[in-house]
Amino acid sequence: MGTVTFDGFVIFCADVAASARFYEGELGLRRESAAEDINLYLPTKGEPEGATLLLHARHEGMPAPHELGTFAVADVDATIQRLRSAGYRISSEPADQPWGVREAGVLDPDGYGLTLSAPTDS
Repeated sequence: MGTVTFDGFVIFCADVAASARFYEGELGLRRESAAEDINLYLPTKGEPEGATLLLHARHEGMPAPHELGTFAVADVDATIQRLRSAGYRISSEPADQPWGVREAGVLDPDGYGLTLSAPTDS
């Protein structure tokens, strides 16, 4: 059996352009292609090719928003403040965790949850 690798995931969006503004403008992901769907480059730890984040228009009966995972940022507090100022919903305030990271939560325009994380100094 071969090794399984992560290639990317799809976000079903009510407004693809609004989601692109969030992921490109606020989180700094790079657009790889666009037509009806928008492909964004998602850097991954230890994998220079990264993965794909595909923004796809939501249609009736598609999956509801859920937690997407953890996204590494340089400064959790500054990122949360910037996102709050831009009008995005903060789901959990920055807090130091016992496993050595500072984390906070934000919801994208469609309600998908992202955990933002950075190592603590200690």
